[in-house]
Amino acid sequence: MPTPSAPALPADVAHPTGLLHTLLTMSLTAIAVLRPLYAAETALIRDFAWVHLNPAGQRLLQQPECPVASLLTLFPTAQADGVFDQCCQAFQTGEPQRNQTYYQADGLDGYFLLAAQRYEDLLVVNFLDTHAWPRPAAEHALRESQAREQAARRAAETERQRLHAALTQMPANVNLLTGPDHVFSFVNPGYAQLFPGRTLLGRPFLEALPELAGQGFFELLDRVYQTGEPAYQQEAEARADFTGTGQLEQRYYNTSFQPIRNAAGQVTEILNFAVDVTAQGHTRRKLEQLNQELELRVTARSAEAKAALFEAERQREQAQQQQARLGQILGQMPAAIATLRGPEHRYAYFNAAYHTISADRTVLGHTVAEIFPELVEQGVMGLLDHVYTSGEPFFGTEVLLMIQDPATGQPAPRYLDFTYQPLRDSQQQTEGLLVFALDVTERVQTRKQAETLQAAMRAVTQRQAQERENAYQLFEQAPAAVCLLREPDHRVVYLNPAYQALFPGQKLRGQTLAQVQPANAALVTLFDGVYEGGQTQFQREVPLSVPQGPGQPPLRRYFDFTYQAYREEGRIVGVSLFGFDVTERVHASQAVEAQRAELQRLFAQAPVAIALLRGPDLVIELANAAVERIWGRAAAQVLGQPYFEALPETAGQGFEQLLAQVLYTGQPFFVTEAPVQLPRAHTGQPVQGFVNFVFQPLFDEQGHPSGLLAMGTEVTEQVLARQQVQELNEELAALNEELTATNEELSESNTRLLRTNADLDTFVYTASHDLKAPIANIEGLLDVLSEYLPPDDQEPLVPQLMTRMRGAITRFQQTVGHLTDVSHLQYHPGQPQEAVDVARIIQDVRLDLLPLLEGTQAQLLLDVAECPPVRFAAKDLRSIVYNLLSNAVKYRAPTRLPVVHLRTRYAPHQLLLEVQDNGLGLNAQQQGKLFQMFKRLHTHVEGSGVGLYMIKRLIENAGGTITVQSQPDVGSTFTVILPLAPYSHL
Repeated sequence: MPTPSAPALPADVAHPTGLLHTLLTMSLTAIAVLRPLYAAETALIRDFAWVHLNPAGQRLLQQPECPVASLLTLFPTAQADGVFDQCCQAFQTGEPQRNQTYYQADGLDGYFLLAAQRYEDLLVVNFLDTHAWPRPAAEHALRESQAREQAARRAAETERQRLHAALTQMPANVNLLTGPDHVFSFVNPGYAQLFPGRTLLGRPFLEALPELAGQGFFELLDRVYQTGEPAYQQEAEARADFTGTGQLEQRYYNTSFQPIRNAAGQVTEILNFAVDVTAQGHTRRKLEQLNQELELRVTARSAEAKAALFEAERQREQAQQQQARLGQILGQMPAAIATLRGPEHRYAYFNAAYHTISADRTVLGHTVAEIFPELVEQGVMGLLDHVYTSGEPFFGTEVLLMIQDPATGQPAPRYLDFTYQPLRDSQQQTEGLLVFALDVTERVQTRKQAETLQAAMRAVTQRQAQERENAYQLFEQAPAAVCLLREPDHRVVYLNPAYQALFPGQKLRGQTLAQVQPANAALVTLFDGVYEGGQTQFQREVPLSVPQGPGQPPLRRYFDFTYQAYREEGRIVGVSLFGFDVTERVHASQAVEAQRAELQRLFAQAPVAIALLRGPDLVIELANAAVERIWGRAAAQVLGQPYFEALPETAGQGFEQLLAQVLYTGQPFFVTEAPVQLPRAHTGQPVQGFVNFVFQPLFDEQGHPSGLLAMGTEVTEQVLARQQVQELNEELAALNEELTATNEELSESNTRLLRTNADLDTFVYTASHDLKAPIANIEGLLDVLSEYLPPDDQEPLVPQLMTRMRGAITRFQQTVGHLTDVSHLQYHPGQPQEAVDVARIIQDVRLDLLPLLEGTQAQLLLDVAECPPVRFAAKDLRSIVYNLLSNAVKYRAPTRLPVVHLRTRYAPHQLLLEVQDNGLGLNAQQQGKLFQMFKRLHTHVEGSGVGLYMIKRLIENAGGTITVQSQPDVGSTFTVILPLAPYSHL
């Protein structure tokens, strides 16, 4: 703003306005003249309007002389780059502002020198583009980097908008949850309709939907957010208030929770997609209930014996079919295991222990006779032939065989416990043998040594009793536990250290067996039998708890015991006990059995369908419960049959070539949502289905494909659901096209209406100003005319006519004044906001109306105690209160004293003001015309019919509403709702 000391133009310079126009036109730098635009009812500058832009500015900005759009509308980036703040500071402080900025947005790209200064109510901005100046290489690199970044941001924003539009239009229920608290940042209309009357956006999941706590959804969201792994649920049960009545309702949804990552790869959001399958869930559960009832009926009618027999047979068949898959487990066993195929007894499998027994000679595909020629003359081949042809197993215990010693290359004696078990195919025909052998040479030699020692002991005893103790020394170094008991009461006369170790700290010598083991009467009976009958007895794998050191639990060990009678001079005088520790052997056997049971359990309980197919004909060897459901057949019906014979309905669908290719190439093959005709147990007819399967080849010892492992799931419901969603999307796209056309027509209509309203407002504004001068001239002419008229006593009618003419002029001036006020509302929509004490405004209006209240004996009741100060235009708020209270008294009922209630309430971001009277009231037709300009519904009260129209415009300009409820001869209630910004309350 110019100061009084600013220099003036020389006196000889004429037409300064023309000089200013010439300077603006000839200036080589861009100059813009701007007018500030204020936020509603505040002194806060929200934007600038263009007053003038000189030719240099028009060329630089590619805009006309007076752009219609505001500064931030044309250049929205100016706010983020500080240009807008610099302009605001120059206007508010009156001090010149200069700055150099790099502006690269809104169609501009370069360094600008900018100067801004206020002139009265305008802001003059001078700016120069330095793009023609030399630029350093760093700036070129920065510009290229920024261009790439902006292109990437535009592409990302475009994709995000497309995704947002797609999610909004989806027929499914979609929401986006942000952060570890899973705050709703987006919900599409379908999801919002699930919870009517609730606010979801901006609220955490459990705060917005507290009834879903404890149902697993929040925990699932946490897991997806923390691990980054998506989650899917089929027919997930949800119990929530879906109707807004407070009552929980059970529904079912197919849901997916997909993590969304930022540029750094961190999970920031979770996209939740849910499809309502409540009808399907109820139907499925009803079907499951019917199936359970049917199964219970069938089970009740089946004999227990038949069920037990069937189960035992099924388990035996599964055990036989799974023997081939136990190779890895059996390879780690200490026992020697091998499988033989065919009548020639060719090796199909052997483990490391068997390979060791054969002196590393075993070769797959060779016969036993080729690997062990030394066993042919020992009758082993005859035993194998007998088991193969008869199908009867053979068990051998401590069989002596002469087998080649790998150290010397010569046959050496070996003692073996072995079993020859026939292996049968699906037709129960013997196709091979299972050999299970345990090398017990050391045990036999130890026992024989013990027997030799025992014989020597008896011989020494027969020769000299006094030499008995010397003979006992032979047992001291024996690896077996040795104990001698004499006489019928089995009194311990000798025990070696190995036996004593079984009873640490306990005195045994001289004690009877009943004293040593008082709780083991069965053992005493066994010793009695040996002592009386002289027959040797054996006990296999007897568990013993061997005490350890102080504070340690006893150790579990297993022993093989031999009980033999010993004689002196041909008479039985006692019983000898020999025990051999076989704990390692027992543990190995238990491990094998546990692994076999675990393997069977895993296959049976696997959640995916698993089938094992062998050979070129793909004979079914294994099928778990999941694949039974897909095939529509029990495993017992198809095991041992070629796949396409067992399931003929799958033939001709392309699977023959596919599976043959996997066997030929040895490469796995994956099929996704493959169409297949599947049998259905409840109809007996094949129907269209879809499956996801992987076919993994299995290889024999030579690395050739020998079969297939098929694993997969049925995805029919998912495919059908997706197809249904696709059809719905196509229908939705058609509807969107229709809505787009309708919206375009509505937009054109709105544009025409806005143009018409603007023209009407302009006309009212112009007419109200243009009529003031003619009215003033008429009033002056009337005053002059009154001087030339005859006196009142000569023409009595003259004063009456003059009074009427002056009244008409006064009413005309009031009407023009009201039009001016109305147009002022359009061009100046609001007053600056300030902190207003609502209660004080109301009290001031009450004092102004006091004469009217006293003259009419009206009673005014105020309820404004709880209303705090607010930020609002004080003048506008006073006009609203004054008009409503004065009208309530003016339009009183003649039959009763007027009573007016004024109440104020404060809600978040809203001020509610209510004026209730007991006056004349309005019918429905009058209420529809109440807020029209110059509309008077009661002529007995003076007024122009503009007051309610103006306060309605004031309220609507502030973003509020005013409504009325009225009944004739009862009264009226006016309710005003004024929106307040979040910072409005103090």
